[in-house]
Amino acid sequence: MKKWKLPLLLLAAAGIVALLAIYVCRTDYPSPARRADKIILRYGDVNPEGNITTRTARYFAEQVRELSGGHMEIEVYASGVMGDEMQSYQQIQMGALDLYRANGGSLSKAGSHATNILALPFLFRDRDHLWNVLLGDAGREILADLAESGTQMVGLFYLDEGQRNLFMVNRPIHRVEELSGLRIRAMVSDILEDTFQALGAIPVESTYAELYNTLESGAVDGADNPVASYTSNKFYQVAPYYIRTGHMYPPSIVVMSEITWNHLSEADHAVLQEAAVRAMEFNRNEISMAEEKAYAFLRSQHVDIIEPEDPEAWKAAVEPVYAKYSSGLEELVERIREMK
Repeated sequence: MKKWKLPLLLLAAAGIVALLAIYVCRTDYPSPARRADKIILRYGDVNPEGNITTRTARYFAEQVRELSGGHMEIEVYASGVMGDEMQSYQQIQMGALDLYRANGGSLSKAGSHATNILALPFLFRDRDHLWNVLLGDAGREILADLAESGTQMVGLFYLDEGQRNLFMVNRPIHRVEELSGLRIRAMVSDILEDTFQALGAIPVESTYAELYNTLESGAVDGADNPVASYTSNKFYQVAPYYIRTGHMYPPSIVVMSEITWNHLSEADHAVLQEAAVRAMEFNRNEISMAEEKAYAFLRSQHVDIIEPEDPEAWKAAVEPVYAKYSSGLEELVERIREMK
């Protein structure tokens, strides 16, 4: 397996905000929790077991346990059992949750403006472009913004969950104008809601845990998800039209509570740093295979997989989103677009 190193925010601890003088913490879960001589960290994810993100989380946990000689362990809580995205952000900020697999498109709700850049529609051409950005200066700047913008979070590493694509309950979509007036579920993300509006749809905000029932009830006409998550959450059962729009490619960001980070030793930081590098390598090696398996399975279930027509028309429709969310970050956006 090819080895590579990422100069993460973890390697620049001086740039992380110092431990808060006063913080809130659940009394039944001191941060970090300790059992005997072990440190127990809690990691949340809204995706179910078997998804590429939760499999990466468990691999990360294995590496932490191995590298620490069993001194530090991570308990992974999948399927949103620790709360939805906003609840998890609040718990991270209070130190009641130690780690969370966040979506780059929703971290602005926790106070990070720069992470919105990662969710700009049609920003990344392909997987190679995405990772060249994340592993370069731009990726480091965006991770650093998490601490510098007062989110009370430390950005550990990036994960690739795949491009977000639309899926519909009752009809296929081929052209952008066919979205006009349709109700599309949006995660808690201003930039995603504005993108759907620019495409002519009506965004409907709901939690991820509610999405299956929301689709099944007909409360919305469709939603969006990477193919691996669309498959593992069984959304194809109630929304069997999967349109490969690739309208967004926001990476996940594994974040740690700043409170937890500052309770850990330098040796613990080094363990997390190396485990993060290994977890990203695992994720990069596994994501393409996970997508291939998902598409093969969907075809076996007779899901209608559609390539949208006139991609340039889709891209032209969302240009106003760039004007709104690139303000003050135009140079960073241009660097990302020009990167090979």
